[in-house]
Amino acid sequence: MSDPNLLSTSCDAASTPLPPLIDADAALGAYRAGDLMAPDGSSVDRRIFVDESLYRLEQERIFAKCWLYLGHESALPTNGSFMTTTMGEDPVIVVRDKTGRLRVYLNSCSHRGAKVCRVDSGVATMFKCPYHAWAFNTEGELASVPRMGSVYGDKLDRGQLGLREAPHVDSFGGMIFASWDPQAPTLREYLGDMAFYLELMLNRMDGGTELIGGVHQWTINVNWKIPSENFAGDHYHVSSTHGAGVEMGYRSRLSNDGYCIQTGNGHSIGSERGGAQQGTAVKTDYDAFMAQMRSELVAKYGESASAFVPIGVGTIFPNMSFMDTARFRTFRVWHPRGVDKIEVHSWCLVDKAMPPALKAAVRKQYSLAFGPGGIFEQDDGDVWQSVQDNLRGHIGRQGRFNYQMGVGREAPTSSRYGPPFPGSTSDILMTEANQRAFYRHYASQMIGPDRKP
Repeated sequence: MSDPNLLSTSCDAASTPLPPLIDADAALGAYRAGDLMAPDGSSVDRRIFVDESLYRLEQERIFAKCWLYLGHESALPTNGSFMTTTMGEDPVIVVRDKTGRLRVYLNSCSHRGAKVCRVDSGVATMFKCPYHAWAFNTEGELASVPRMGSVYGDKLDRGQLGLREAPHVDSFGGMIFASWDPQAPTLREYLGDMAFYLELMLNRMDGGTELIGGVHQWTINVNWKIPSENFAGDHYHVSSTHGAGVEMGYRSRLSNDGYCIQTGNGHSIGSERGGAQQGTAVKTDYDAFMAQMRSELVAKYGESASAFVPIGVGTIFPNMSFMDTARFRTFRVWHPRGVDKIEVHSWCLVDKAMPPALKAAVRKQYSLAFGPGGIFEQDDGDVWQSVQDNLRGHIGRQGRFNYQMGVGREAPTSSRYGPPFPGSTSDILMTEANQRAFYRHYASQMIGPDRKP
C-alpha cells in the first residue's frame, strides 16, 4: 500500500490539530480524569501504571477498540499461512484463507473455549481444538464435529458456531493491523498523518520491505505504557541509560539536532539527525547500497524527503513501536500480560532490494543492539523494571510523573521544515511533547462514551 501523493499534500496547523485537552471532570474508570493527569498531559498519576481496575478498563476501551499491529505480510507468503499473537490479552490467529484474504480470529473454540491453534506459525487448512476435536477451516467456519449425527442429531447449527472474527483487518506497507470495534475508522484514517512518515520508512525502494530472522519474544516486568511512551520519542535518556553503547561505538554521542513530531491519535516519531546509524562499531560496506536507497527515495518522493530518513523512533498508539536506522527497521509490540508485565514481540525488517551479504550483516547488528540480549535492549529493560518495582509500595505509587520538558514549544511541522511534512513538532530534540500527546490521547480513549463527573 504505497501512495506517493502522501508526500505531496500540503498541510498547515489546521490540518493536523493537536488532540483535545482532557475534560478534567470526566470519569476515567473509578477516577476523575483530572485526578489522574494534567489536562495538557504534563503530569501523570503513578496509579495508572499499577491500578488493576484501570488495566481492565484499558482492555475494554483501548485494546478492544484501537487498530493493533499484528505482524508483517511477508510472514504469511501463501494461502493457509498463519501466525498466532494477541490483541491486548486476547489470543488471535492471523491467517490467509484459501483465497488469500487476510483474516483474524479469536483463538478460542466456540464449544468450550480452548485454543484451536497452539503453535506460533505454519501452514494449515484446518485448526482443530485439542479438547473435543471441533475443527475450523481458514474461513473460520466450523467444518467438522466428531460424532455430530449421533450426539447432536439435527440440533447443532454449525453456521452459528464459527470462530469469532475481527470485523476489520487491513495492511499498510506490508504491516498487518486489525480492530475488534465494528465502528472503528478505516486503518488509513486511524494512522492519519503518521501514514506520511510510514511511507518514508516502508516504501523507500522498489519491492518494499521484508522480515529477516523471524520474531524475538521475551518478557519484561513493566506496565505496557512505559515502553510505549519511551519509543514515542524519549531522547533525554539516551546519554545516561545507553552510555555504555555510546562508549562501545554503537552510536555517536547524542546531539540536539533533530525533531519530535506528534501526528494525532497518540502516534508520534522522533529522531536525532543520523541517530543510531552513526556508530563506528557497525560500519560495513553500505555506501553503495545507501546511495541507491537515497536515489530511489528522492526519485519517488522528492529531495525534501531525504531529510527525514532515517525516521528514528516512534509509537503507533497504543502499543506498537519502531526504530528506523536507515539500514534496518525494528518493529515491536508491547503485549500486556497484566498490569505490571509485558511480552515483547520484535522483528527486524530490511528493504527487499538489500544484497544478501548486507542482510546477513544487518541481522547480526540488530541482534547485538536490539535483540533480547542486545546492549540497548538490556539497558532499557533494566531501567523499566526498576520503575515498576518502585511502584509496588504504598508510598511509591503516590504522586505523579513529570512530563513538562519543552511545554509550549510546539508548532506545525511544516512551519519549521516546510511542506509537505505534517504534524506538530518542537524546536528542540529533547522534549516530552510526544509523551504529552500520548497521554492526552490515552485519556480521551479511556474516558470513552460515559463522559460524566
